Amino acid sequence: MFLKTVLKPVRLNWSPRIRCGRFGQGMKFSDLTSLPSARHAQLEKVVLARKVGLFLVDEHPPEERRVVIEVAESLARDMSVAVRQTLAFELRRARDLPRDLAERIARDVEDVSGPFLSHTEIFSPEDLARLARELEEHARVAIARRSVVPSIVAVAIAEVGSERSVTFLVRNPGADLSEAGDRVVTRFGGNRALMEHLAKRADLSLALAHRLLDHISEACRAELVARHGIDAKSAERAVSAATGANLVRWVKGASRCALTDYIRQLEERGALTDRLLVDVLRNGGIRLLESLLAHRTGIDIAAIEAVVHTGRPAYLGKLLKKAGMSPKQIKKIVAAAIEGLKREDGEA
Repeated sequence: MFLKTVLKPVRLNWSPRIRCGRFGQGMKFSDLTSLPSARHAQLEKVVLARKVGLFLVDEHPPEERRVVIEVAESLARDMSVAVRQTLAFELRRARDLPRDLAERIARDVEDVSGPFLSHTEIFSPEDLARLARELEEHARVAIARRSVVPSIVAVAIAEVGSERSVTFLVRNPGADLSEAGDRVVTRFGGNRALMEHLAKRADLSLALAHRLLDHISEACRAELVARHGIDAKSAERAVSAATGANLVRWVKGASRCALTDYIRQLEERGALTDRLLVDVLRNGGIRLLESLLAHRTGIDIAAIEAVVHTGRPAYLGKLLKKAGMSPKQIKKIVAAAIEGLKREDGEA
């Protein structure tokens, strides 16, 4: 009896003249405005989609399921988004569906696929990882919001997702980020808000916690250090090393104007320390020293470059003295500059 109710045919209440006659012959204006009948037909299909979905969620004899699945497959191809959306919403709780039907729903528009992908247990972790790589961003968001996101799925989202889906992933306590965390930092390390969401997770590995130290605010860093029992000096060294590496990469590609502006900003804040300069020079950031010398001495940058790249300590010392450096500073900076020049030569 229930099966007959589910499969009750949809009735279209068109005028006989439209249904039987040639299109346009004998039509009245009222025939062109008889849209309520079409809307009624769509509402009937929406109701049918809901009944079909509810039927397939429960246990029924195999022969009945086969018939209703055929109806579901037809509804999943319906032109109406409302019909497909209703069907998908009800089927999200189904424990058994044909693969083709599940894939069709998963690849539909966001309003149809979203609730289904967020809840369905039809797909294996491998299936979800594949879909996360193949589908659009809205589908990755839906997958990232699942109550449980296995590691293989999290890795897929971390590798191909945009900021939106990765943010949902990081903020989901049910997501396993044991493998995906490093990929998130590699791709989105410059996004402080996202990094701080990641830093607040309770399941961070110690290695990932160390890596995050340079990407978060001081307040968040203090909380992370306390929660993971990271030694304060170790944390400071990690931040310094990471900051130095990032700075060197920037120094090597920045324009001379940008470098001069950066030097002025450091001087205004009193942040242009010997330690910073030495660390950058040792790692090959010679261009920072050249710009600093040009800024402080007024000598043309081309002449500064020529002197610095001779690699002669005496010449470097004279320039540094002219720039206002003390003998103690000159000794440290010359040694770091020579080391950095050798590093540059080795990389070349």
